[in-house]
Amino acid sequence: VHLSSKWTKYEHEVVGLVNGSYVPIPVNIDTVNTLFGLHINTTDEMDRWLSAEQVKYDREPKNSEEMALSRVGQRLYELIFHPYTIKQWNKEPRELGPEVTARIPVRNNHDGRYFGDPFQALPTNGYTSFFKNLVCHPNIETRLNTDYFQVRDSLKCKHTYFTGPIDAYFAHLGYKKLEYRSLDFERKVVKNIGEQGYFQPMFVVNHPSADDNFTRIVEYKHLLNQTSQHTIMFVERSKDGGEPYYPVPN
Repeated sequence: VHLSSKWTKYEHEVVGLVNGSYVPIPVNIDTVNTLFGLHINTTDEMDRWLSAEQVKYDREPKNSEEMALSRVGQRLYELIFHPYTIKQWNKEPRELGPEVTARIPVRNNHDGRYFGDPFQALPTNGYTSFFKNLVCHPNIETRLNTDYFQVRDSLKCKHTYFTGPIDAYFAHLGYKKLEYRSLDFERKVVKNIGEQGYFQPMFVVNHPSADDNFTRIVEYKHLLNQTSQHTIMFVERSKDGGEPYYPVPN
């Protein structure tokens, strides 16, 4: 990948707007202190607080509700996990597999990063430039507007990686079509906010509250040290119809 782009260090952070306060997502010490007026300082104190909050089961959690309760307890579940999951999937967490809420880390420290990887970066000139350079190689052939299933028998590849809907790949076996969720993106522009001005404090702000009819707002001006008098953001809403983004894990 270094042959196709220069890279700029970037560590992804997400906050959620909960009860009028911006708090780190994934949950960490600062999340808990802000929401509950506590003064937790150490990992040991956070571990004890989590243990007292967590719902204990004598078996593995069977669904996303049990998984979240076993990790963060009832209060954080009701403030963040429960309403956000309903908006994202249009289902109660107990109707979804445990992996939905298991994938979100819970931190016992002040680390506000979404990912814990030691090396995190963005392509300096953006992903469009990166992929353009990546596929511009004599050994790479790009075909647009092509149905994979009509050409797969003619492909001379050692390995094939199919990135379309998984049920389409196995459709010839007669398996039932999966249920999918899609996304709607509403573009908004705020003008004359100032070169260093932003609409929100982070690139991504989640809105778990049921009072908001969207899941999150993404403001791209935060990336790669951009300067502009204006800012562009996209409001995201989950929906049933449209391009299949996520198979529903139920």
